[in-house]
Amino acid sequence: MKRKLIALAVLSFFFAACSFLGSGEGGSPSGSGSAAPVATAPPDLSEPDGVAQTFLDAWMAGDYEGMYSLLSPNSQAEYPLDHFVEIYTSTAATMTQNPENGVEASLLSVLTTGTTAQVAFRVVYHTQVLGDIEQELTMQLVFSDDRWGIAWTPALIFPELAGGNTLQLEVEAPSRANIYDRNGLWLVSDNASAVTLQIVPGEISTEFEDQMLDLLSRMLRMPPDEIRRNYEGLPEDWFISLGDVDLETFNEYRNAYFSYPGLYVVEKTGRRYFNLLAPHVLGYTGFIPAEEIDRYRAMGYQGDEIVGLDGLEAWGERYLAGSPGGVLSAYTPGGQYFAEVARRDPEPSQSLYTTLDRNLQTIVQDAIEDAYRAGAETWVPTAGGAAVVVLDVNTGDVLAMASYPYFDPNVLHPYNNHPLMTETYLDDLFNNPLRPFLNRATQGQYPPGSIFKIVTAATALESGLFRADTFYTCTGVWAELGEDNLRYDWLEGGHGTITLAQGLTASCNPWFYHIGLVTGQADFNLIPSFAREFGLGSELGIEIEEEPGLIPDPDWLRQTRGEEWDVADSVNIAIGQGDVLVTPLQIATMIASVANGGTVYRPHLVSRVGLIGEEPSVVFEPEVLNVLPFSPETLRTIRESMRAVASDPVLGTAEYRLGSLQIPVAGKTGTAQVSVPGAPPIAWFGGFVPYDEPELAIVVMIENGGQGSSVAAPIFRRIVERYYDLPVLPYPRDWGDPELFDFVTEDTVGE
Repeated sequence: MKRKLIALAVLSFFFAACSFLGSGEGGSPSGSGSAAPVATAPPDLSEPDGVAQTFLDAWMAGDYEGMYSLLSPNSQAEYPLDHFVEIYTSTAATMTQNPENGVEASLLSVLTTGTTAQVAFRVVYHTQVLGDIEQELTMQLVFSDDRWGIAWTPALIFPELAGGNTLQLEVEAPSRANIYDRNGLWLVSDNASAVTLQIVPGEISTEFEDQMLDLLSRMLRMPPDEIRRNYEGLPEDWFISLGDVDLETFNEYRNAYFSYPGLYVVEKTGRRYFNLLAPHVLGYTGFIPAEEIDRYRAMGYQGDEIVGLDGLEAWGERYLAGSPGGVLSAYTPGGQYFAEVARRDPEPSQSLYTTLDRNLQTIVQDAIEDAYRAGAETWVPTAGGAAVVVLDVNTGDVLAMASYPYFDPNVLHPYNNHPLMTETYLDDLFNNPLRPFLNRATQGQYPPGSIFKIVTAATALESGLFRADTFYTCTGVWAELGEDNLRYDWLEGGHGTITLAQGLTASCNPWFYHIGLVTGQADFNLIPSFAREFGLGSELGIEIEEEPGLIPDPDWLRQTRGEEWDVADSVNIAIGQGDVLVTPLQIATMIASVANGGTVYRPHLVSRVGLIGEEPSVVFEPEVLNVLPFSPETLRTIRESMRAVASDPVLGTAEYRLGSLQIPVAGKTGTAQVSVPGAPPIAWFGGFVPYDEPELAIVVMIENGGQGSSVAAPIFRRIVERYYDLPVLPYPRDWGDPELFDFVTEDTVGE
């Protein structure tokens, strides 16, 4: 438990009170002295019970001036209004009273004797830290200057405040809970051991410096050149801190690490994020932002806590932080303990058990990093970031989610004393043109290109306008909108005469331009409506922040641009271009629904919440968003065409990358044109594995990476190889040779 003492000097006043409960008949100063029951009629200020009830009503409403007006003249003389108000507001703050509906008060009995009356009442304080505090008190009223007034003292809040005593609240907050993967392996630990890697520049062996940097790069998940810049040019005898790694990760490389001269370590502990895995999913923690202080205080926070600010750290705050408890005590004016006023034990924090597979998440991030190293001479210089999403096709569980480049959440924790935290570190992150804080998997919105042809093929088949064996002749040039609106296939000369199913496998642009034209002539809303069946164009409801993407339709075009939709718009949307925008998570959800037979699951990241070793307090079951209104034949056709993408040596757009895989896979390539002139297209590959009994849906997206088959498909392959423990092939040889690499221009977009 972490304790923090919050001392609030509330008041210093003389009090002499007696608690007296009785029954009798209320009345004027000439009353008989008998007790009367509490009045139920509207408060009558000519009677003591009416004055008392009005006082309590004003208290519950937070009307301190109204309360003050009911005090006796002597009490008002002793306690000025501003002092009276301060007593109530500071006491409420000390006990963490709820800002709304924080007080409930009710009369119990009234005893009137001549010019005095005693009113017994019950008050319940609703507080954030201490829960409900119930008191039964007695207020004394006197008749003076032709009215009843309350002989008020601070003891009408708590009796322990008599004699000038003050209140202090000692808060007990539970330690923040951990976050685990689906197998119970830690992803975030509140008290994990870490190692700071240090280097002494003058002791480095120049002969083995490149190999040393490669090792450090894998341990720190940083590019070798960036590591070199951290020590280059500094005094040779300095100990330079390069970054932190988890002790578990360090132990994997310990022998190799100490084989290089000039490398040292320093151990420490703190809240740790394992091996920089899934930072965009897990999020990070920090002090409560100034603009959020009031909101957090309304939830019972004192304002100086460390809280979750992003990702699951923010989503799961109510579980991970637990509920603080505390002891409210009275102290004498001399600072001596007087009495305990109220107490509540803290509720322990609860851990999050995610759907992530730590091993698979590592495989995915390693695959991306290795790809960016291997393609450094070809596609990487013009590429942006990347995203990979892996779903369990039968539940919607997110097994892995990566957005590249990453950030290190360990650096952002205020107490981690991370060596990378410099005055410019955050500025460098926020100003990085690759936007490392952007979760491209859920917040990146991109044109899908040809991977969208899955939607278009389903529309064609379900509309009844086409069959899987319908033929179309592709010459490489599409002219159905006239000679002034020619469009081209990505394959020079075209694909010849092929069926619709083969057109999906070959990603034949003219085939799908034709589908867009025909379906658009029938109904402009056909393709948009089928796209939404897959979950495209709207938020899916995952626990972390996401963007909706966009599926344009005639209403959208009319409302946003004041334009009318025509068949050219239907032709554009048919190949996933125009105004279509999707997230990688949405494409993964679409692929999973095709793989599992038509069920669109809500993707989710948390499986359960609970205390370690106990039954979970919350369990999240798979949730069905939609069941695709497609025939089994339509889904079978799409799956078979996707299988041929990876296996057909003639028509399969990714067969040359995936055909030799030792496990059957199915997928779809995408090469999506972007609006920036001269920029390479978005590279997509989405598929599922194994083909016969699908388990995983995997989507790879590389911003401005080029062809989907050339760049994205090999990353898909690497993930499959490592997850299923297959022989791992090197990344393509053409990635390292600009003369061999197949660069993509706008003329070849669509594969």
